[in-house]
Amino acid sequence: MSQRLVAPERLRYETAFSVGICAADHARGIDELLHIIEHESYPAGCLLSEIMIVASGLDQANFALVRASASRYGNVILMEEPIRRGKAEAINRMIDCFTGQFLILINSDAHPYPGAISELLGVIISDDKIGLVSASPIIGDSKGVTAAVLKLMWEVHNECLATLNEAEMNNHCCDELMVVRGVAIRKLPNDTVNDGAFLAGAAYQAGYAVEFSQEAKVRIDVPERINDLLTQRRRIVYGHLQILRSLGESPRTLESMLFNNPRLGLSILIQTLAKSPRLVLALPVAAVCEVGSGVLAAIDGLAYGNKHVPWVRIGRKT
Repeated sequence: MSQRLVAPERLRYETAFSVGICAADHARGIDELLHIIEHESYPAGCLLSEIMIVASGLDQANFALVRASASRYGNVILMEEPIRRGKAEAINRMIDCFTGQFLILINSDAHPYPGAISELLGVIISDDKIGLVSASPIIGDSKGVTAAVLKLMWEVHNECLATLNEAEMNNHCCDELMVVRGVAIRKLPNDTVNDGAFLAGAAYQAGYAVEFSQEAKVRIDVPERINDLLTQRRRIVYGHLQILRSLGESPRTLESMLFNNPRLGLSILIQTLAKSPRLVLALPVAAVCEVGSGVLAAIDGLAYGNKHVPWVRIGRKT
């Protein structure tokens, strides 16, 4: 990891951190995201060292948009890739050059709530034993079967991380917005599909706690159609199987715990449905999606080559 000399006027700061943004295919919202980062009220003693943007596979109009947005801020490092090589490779580029004690990773299409980034920093700075903290993903209000299934899946996701967090058993995260301690970072194999799951699992294996913040919220883009959701879940489940092979332990999600710790897994599902009883109507469709995506992911695992690298991007188009 490269290091830079710290300017004398910066010595009054106790904590320096860097921000890394992965932008692929489009640059919608990049200017708004940079504005949020620059105007966030960070904890006392914290210094934003740099904002790194890896822009991959954009057309000329979107590259121009990113360049224009980056030029308005003095501490932005822009790395352009004409062809998408995958998110893992983009994150590795940022790991190689960031200069802070902590690295905040944000997807360009994520929308952090005010104070979310500061909240994550506050948590990780508070305890040297914490290696990674991730935010709580929030989806918009929509109607229909796909929207109900997504709401169930994400509420289960958040309930699972919160429960494991309380039990000090968490080894998973939300990769839309997270902060990683520099000494806990491990570079990703370039064929890694689920970057957050790898970073969290590696930090956990290194003896660091992996935390989940319910107070730090981030709005995320989600699929609008059930077949897109199935495609996304297929890729995610494949990525979790990949983590199992590379780290020797799978991310602790509801799906994995229904096999490894069924009592706890069922308890989390029941807690989720107790808070939102109407979501029980989406349970059969969600179960079919999970079984189908699991079968397809297992088939992918038997095939040769790097599956799902780079991702097929799926989400709202507006």
